[in-house]
Amino acid sequence: MKTKQKKDESKLYDFDYESKEEKKLKAKRKKAVKKSASKEAKKEANGKHGQVPEKKRYEDEIIIGVTRYPEKKQTNNQKNTKKVNKKFQKRRKNEENREKYNVGQINKKSKRQDDKYYIQQDEECNHKNNKKIKKQIDENDPQRIIKRKRRNKVIKIILLTILIISAIIALLLSPVFNIQTIEVVGNKQISKEEIKSLSGIEIYENLFKVINKKVENNIKENAYINTVKVSKKIPDTIHIEVEEREASYMLEYGNGFVYVNNQGYMLEISSIKKELPILIGISTSKEDYKAGNRLNEEDLIKLGTVIKIMNSAQTNGIASLITKIDICNENNYTLFLETERKTAYLGDCSNLETRMLFLVGILEKEKENPGEIFINMNLNTDDAYFRESV
Repeated sequence: MKTKQKKDESKLYDFDYESKEEKKLKAKRKKAVKKSASKEAKKEANGKHGQVPEKKRYEDEIIIGVTRYPEKKQTNNQKNTKKVNKKFQKRRKNEENREKYNVGQINKKSKRQDDKYYIQQDEECNHKNNKKIKKQIDENDPQRIIKRKRRNKVIKIILLTILIISAIIALLLSPVFNIQTIEVVGNKQISKEEIKSLSGIEIYENLFKVINKKVENNIKENAYINTVKVSKKIPDTIHIEVEEREASYMLEYGNGFVYVNNQGYMLEISSIKKELPILIGISTSKEDYKAGNRLNEEDLIKLGTVIKIMNSAQTNGIASLITKIDICNENNYTLFLETERKTAYLGDCSNLETRMLFLVGILEKEKENPGEIFINMNLNTDDAYFRESV
């Protein structure tokens, strides 16, 4: 309390001291002076631009220390303007609030998207870190180490085998294994040159590029070839072994002949007549008379009995005398012996050996006489006989 009193006493003797109320009054006066000065300046400016200056009113003068209330008319106008301003401000605030709300929603969405993005990144980072940790754990695991060593061994073995195989292939494809000679064995009707050309093998071709089966099929295109065997002799030789078909019979075809073997294969069409029996009464159509083709099933069955007849005649020494065989009737095969000027009727060829013995006996008896020999009956009841031609 004593300190406060001392202060107050010191202020009593200080003539420049101002209380708070006096300071407030001074500030108000200064503001009033400034306002009046600004009004006067505006009036002067309006007067300069051609406007009539308003008359000074003593009511508008500012008296220092006196507060003046506005008139009622002016207050009403101000109220109206304030209402309009309030409405405008409310609208403005509403619009701003809407904008803020929309912006807030957009920001929320963007925040959500950002949150998702960051969450995904965090998950990816965690996943990568987990993988690294697992790898480190796996690397230190003894079972994993053993498996890894085994795997490495397997990989090394595979690589070594690949290298060895590639080296072998490179060696096999080198000029050392190029073909220098082609050997052909077992050919009689076909020349070696023809067989070589049929094979399609070229000299200086790589030995291991030749496919045996393909070469065999190429050579078999010739009707005379029955079997083929192709083999390779390292380093530079191809060996071809051939078994040919032999012509046993002939078919008449215009002015020429078709050579046929025992299997019924047509080997060749030629104008040369060989010393072979001619088959008559063939049911195979002449349109099928081509090298490599075969007789039809009916003729093949009859050919089987013809082969039996010729084998029996061969054993009895009369095969060379048979010039033609008629197979038209399977119950009565006919032999033509042109050099002996005789024709023999064998029947269905049952008991062929006995029939052939009768034929040989009659040929010896009737050597110089032309005629027909009949052995087409039942030999158990009837005897063979010769009928001389007149």
